[in-house]
Amino acid sequence: MRSILISVSSEIILWFEAFIRFLPGAIGSRIRRAWFNWRFDLNAKHFIGFGTVFVLADSMIFEGRVLLAEYCYFNADGGSIVVGNNVAFNRGVHINAACGGKIQIGNNSLIGPGVVMRTANHQFSRVDINIQEQGHIVADIIIGSDCWIGANAIVLGGVRIGNGSVVGAGSVVSRDIPPMSVAVGIPAKVIKNRM
Repeated sequence: MRSILISVSSEIILWFEAFIRFLPGAIGSRIRRAWFNWRFDLNAKHFIGFGTVFVLADSMIFEGRVLLAEYCYFNADGGSIVVGNNVAFNRGVHINAACGGKIQIGNNSLIGPGVVMRTANHQFSRVDINIQEQGHIVADIIIGSDCWIGANAIVLGGVRIGNGSVVGAGSVVSRDIPPMSVAVGIPAKVIKNRM
């Protein structure tokens, strides 16, 4: 009986979150803020934009104030997501720890529109098995404090971006970026130091 009640309550929460996801205007924003403040056990003022999706919110921690523009997507089904204080996510950001791993974003960071972070990549070394049947390679993503990840950048699993770093728009980050660096390109390479 207990498992049935848990299942029903989980289903009700999913339906409710789907409903409030698309409430327009200031009222919709206030309802989302109130709900997710309760859901994430927060007391901070947040802006949670229209169409924002949280998959397995119980595996996410928002440590303080956050701004989530429209159509952001957070998936922690299999992994975890930890976001520091005063972090801003622009429109259409995709943060995905679905197959495992952890995504951690430090305080005061800016995540540009269309940025994708994913902790898992498909394995594809065998040619006798379909790629979708080969599983994933999973690794954490750590973004330091006071970072700016430019529009449409992609951050792959296993990457650490040091405090104070900037990643240029459209870059693909496949290896670590040292603190206080500016990195651009595919793959992203450090072009200068900010100090």
